Amino acid sequence: METKTDVSSKFYNVIILDKSGSMGPIARQAVDGVNETLGSIRSNHRKHPEQEQFVTLVAFCGCELKTLYDRVPIDEARDLDYGDYKPCCMTPLYDAVGSTITRLHELIVDDKQALASVTIITDGYENASREFRRADIAALIKRYTDEGWLFAYIGADHDVLSVASSLSIDNVMQFEKSQQGTRDMFNNFNTARSRWHARMANIMEETQAMPEEEVMRRRREGNRNFFNRED
Repeated sequence: METKTDVSSKFYNVIILDKSGSMGPIARQAVDGVNETLGSIRSNHRKHPEQEQFVTLVAFCGCELKTLYDRVPIDEARDLDYGDYKPCCMTPLYDAVGSTITRLHELIVDDKQALASVTIITDGYENASREFRRADIAALIKRYTDEGWLFAYIGADHDVLSVASSLSIDNVMQFEKSQQGTRDMFNNFNTARSRWHARMANIMEETQAMPEEEVMRRRREGNRNFFNRED
């Protein structure tokens, strides 16, 4: 059966990647995994060139919030090299998430054809934020989820389910912080992302003439069970 696509859909693919010091042992695998993700998004774009695909990649530690791509069209996003990602110091998770998603929301909130997916990848607990608190992030994520955004939390070496739940995130994956575990995590993540792109393109096509309330309901349904859904 031919897959429907919406010629005006815009996919904003956001990755918020921990680069605190504890990520050092898997830094090379993290870079390789991000590049595989970029390749997966490029592949989806080649299959459906009428869909606009944008990438935002933020790597964070206590020293800096490093924006490697900011809403860059996928065809313009270069692969990372190992010098782009050098883990150090602490984990201001809340500040990284809060600043990234509020900025994007301001830019796309009035665009009815925009779909946002935000993936957080971290190996530890928040320990250095100054601007945002946990309650702030949970409220923002709840609000944007209700607006049809997808949020996913991928974690290692901490109570991943509890932290994700405290941030109002239902799509959760835990990974083993080893070279093979990190490779497996990105493989699973990219498989889930490809399924999501196809699913959401269909939903955008099917809901063009529907009331906004029904559009949001369908988007929220399409975002559920991101990591293990079979369509």
